[in-house]
Amino acid sequence: MDITVKNIDNVTILTLKGNLLGESNAAPIQEIIINAIEEKRVNFIFDVEEMKYINSTGLSILISTLTKARKSEGELCLIKVPAQLASLLKITKLENIFPQCTTIEDALTKFKK
Repeated sequence: MDITVKNIDNVTILTLKGNLLGESNAAPIQEIIINAIEEKRVNFIFDVEEMKYINSTGLSILISTLTKARKSEGELCLIKVPAQLASLLKITKLENIFPQCTTIEDALTKFKK
C-alpha cells in the first residue's frame, strides 16, 4: 500500500495505491487521520482510483474515518471509486453512506459549502 498525503486548509487528501487488506495497511492511515483531526483538519478526501483490492479491514478504516470526521463536524469524500470497491460498497449497502465526488476539486468545493 502506498499512501500520499496532501493538506489544503482543513482538508486532508489521501491518495491510496495498492491493496488495503490488513492492520499493517490500516495503522498508517489511522495515524494520519488522528493527527489531522488533532490539527483541526476534519475533512478528508480519499482518492482511491489506484486501489487494487480492499477487504473488510480496509472497509472498516473507511467507516472509522467517516465516523471520526463527522464527530468532528467534518466529512469524508471518496474520489474515483474503482469497480471492486464500488461493488463492495453496494453489497454492504454503504454506497449511499459514503459521499463520492468525481474530482478532488469537486470535493473541495463541497467542503466549502
